[in-house]
Amino acid sequence: MTIQAVNGRAFERHAETALLLAVGLHAALVSVAHLGPGHVWLTGGAYLFGQLLCLLIAAEAYRQGHPAQRRLLGRFALALAALWLGDAVTFSFELRGLPLPELSVADALYAAYYLLLGGALLSLTRLRLRSLRTLAMTLDSLIVMTLLGTVVWTFLLSRPAPLHAAGAAYVTLDLALIALGLLALRQQRLNRPVALICAGLALIVGGDLHFALVGAYTSGNRADFLYLWGTAMQALGLWWRRDQSVRGVQWRPPRPVRVWLAAFPYLTGGLTCAALLLTRPAPVTLWGAALTFLLILLRQSTVLEENRLLARKLRHTAAELERRGSLLRRQARHDVLTGLPNRTEFEDQLRAALGGPAAVMFIDLDGFKDVNDTFGHPVGDELLRLVTARLRAHLPARATLARVGGDEFTLVLPGADERQALSAARQLLGSLRDPVEMAGLTLPLSASIGVSLAPRDGTDVTTLQRRADTAMYHAKRSGRGQVQLFTPSLDEQRRERFALEAALRRALHAREFTLHYQPQLRGTALESVEALLRWTSPSLGPVTPGRFIPVAEQCGLILPIGRWVRERACEQAAEWHRQGRALRVAVNVSPLEFAQADFVPHVQATLARLELPAHLLELEVTEGVFVQDLAGTAAKLQELRRAGVRISVDDFGVQHASLSALMALPADALKLDRSFLSGHDALGHTRAAGPQVLRAVHTLGRDLNLDVLAEGVETPEQHALLRDLGFEYMQGFLFSPALPPDELDTWRAAHSTSQHG
Repeated sequence: MTIQAVNGRAFERHAETALLLAVGLHAALVSVAHLGPGHVWLTGGAYLFGQLLCLLIAAEAYRQGHPAQRRLLGRFALALAALWLGDAVTFSFELRGLPLPELSVADALYAAYYLLLGGALLSLTRLRLRSLRTLAMTLDSLIVMTLLGTVVWTFLLSRPAPLHAAGAAYVTLDLALIALGLLALRQQRLNRPVALICAGLALIVGGDLHFALVGAYTSGNRADFLYLWGTAMQALGLWWRRDQSVRGVQWRPPRPVRVWLAAFPYLTGGLTCAALLLTRPAPVTLWGAALTFLLILLRQSTVLEENRLLARKLRHTAAELERRGSLLRRQARHDVLTGLPNRTEFEDQLRAALGGPAAVMFIDLDGFKDVNDTFGHPVGDELLRLVTARLRAHLPARATLARVGGDEFTLVLPGADERQALSAARQLLGSLRDPVEMAGLTLPLSASIGVSLAPRDGTDVTTLQRRADTAMYHAKRSGRGQVQLFTPSLDEQRRERFALEAALRRALHAREFTLHYQPQLRGTALESVEALLRWTSPSLGPVTPGRFIPVAEQCGLILPIGRWVRERACEQAAEWHRQGRALRVAVNVSPLEFAQADFVPHVQATLARLELPAHLLELEVTEGVFVQDLAGTAAKLQELRRAGVRISVDDFGVQHASLSALMALPADALKLDRSFLSGHDALGHTRAAGPQVLRAVHTLGRDLNLDVLAEGVETPEQHALLRDLGFEYMQGFLFSPALPPDELDTWRAAHSTSQHG
């Protein structure tokens, strides 16, 4: 630590104590020094020493002060320096017994002190020019200054003896300092430093007033007490203010103070009138009274202007609040993105339309989630705005269109019957037929619309919206881009679907599922079996796969169900393998399962855990898997085939996979869909495929080096036809239905016996 830092800390610890001791020493000396000779040396020296200590404290405060306070502290330090020099000059004259001139160098230094102190106080005011509040506070300070000047002159300085010129000048300068001090006090938060500075100013003004009344100065009189104590208070105020990081915070006086300030002009006028009535008015008193009344009038004009500005501000605030309230009311009932009514506003419009016939539509964009996930929400938002513009352009008269969700819109058409509602819905679908160009992309548009009618389908808002929503979901499941009118059967189907979904969730946890196995024969030999899921619900009874599998796929339960099926089928195949009766098991895989990132690792882990040879597992995938992601699908299938798993294409011919995609995929077998043997036309009539189609499919598979399995063989005639066309690999009820494992073992033994017999 440097010597300078040590000295600085010592000064900081003892500055306040040293100042108080110096002031106390001066007071003691003044009290007893006049009893002996040479008291001027003692009292004057103590006074100069105290003033010098005040100057040193102010200078040290400037040196240590925060950058925000340096200018203020520097001005005060210079002012105290001028004061000390002036006092030193005065003391030198007194020591030599020389009379002090009327105007001397000391007076010039004192004048510099007042100017520098006034500048420091002015920096405390932080006034803003062209501010009505600044003008009002300035007038208040001038009123105080004028009133004090008038009162002092009238009651204290009006005497037959001539007034000391320097004393009159100091009193005049004091009035100006009082005005600046009041401004500074109004602009600063009332704290200890500010209070000390203002109190010190008041003591110095008292000393000047004493000097003006006495007319002469000698060391040790009462003025010295006031000067030294006032300077000491200012020095302490500067010392405590040195480390503040801001110049000051505007002070809002307490309510009683504000009331007195508001009444101040009237009190001032009353005091001035009292001065005129109680004394014989001198010219100075009259001029002071006139100036006071003029300042009061100017101050009242600022009050009137403040009231006018306040009234204008209140009118502006009221208008702004009304505008914002209107905006908030609109935002509360309208969608921010599209500007359409929201659910609340729509329900009010629908409620108002229920006095007569009305149509309610639920409109849902097809594939909007894919747009959001692929291109981002900004593109999705822009697409919603474009869709809104198109729908608005084709709205029927008196219709209200609202946005109630992400890509969901509702519409109410008062007075519409079934024909008008369907016509309007098809018109809205037509408006979305053309794709949109945005962000350098061509995005297709389509929507599914459900329609409910009042009063036929409901007489309240909730029922009509729910039934329109039900019809919309049926339209989406039926192929999208369609209009569906609500019927009671749709409501029943939706309730049944929800009940079935709830039962599925319970079944998954309660282990209500079982696996049956259907034989797959090559010629007469059993080559493999297909694992088929069976479910018997305690509440619903036996539920067919065609009924619950679509529901499981829609709600996502197909993932845990499919994993359970694979694991259970592999466990059964591993058990047969350990018994020496190895049999390949085929397991169906849904497109949603196959798309999971952990599908292939889970298959490999299951085979490793059960020590099941991979060639005893066959995975059946549908054509829908190929269409979604051909490259990704091929990579996964290739990885499975390298591991030894057999791959077959299930339900071949009923979807839309291209032959080129089929040729590019690694597969081992094609499963000919049962509709080739027993299809159904639009009238429900049974119509099997011709021999030429069956022969072509068989030839295609053999040319691609694929096994071709014909499933759904139920009659001897079908079996004979397939055998004549070259089919060897078959599956169907003609041979055996799907059986539990123990029954399959019995069938297998009987089939083996009959085959060898």
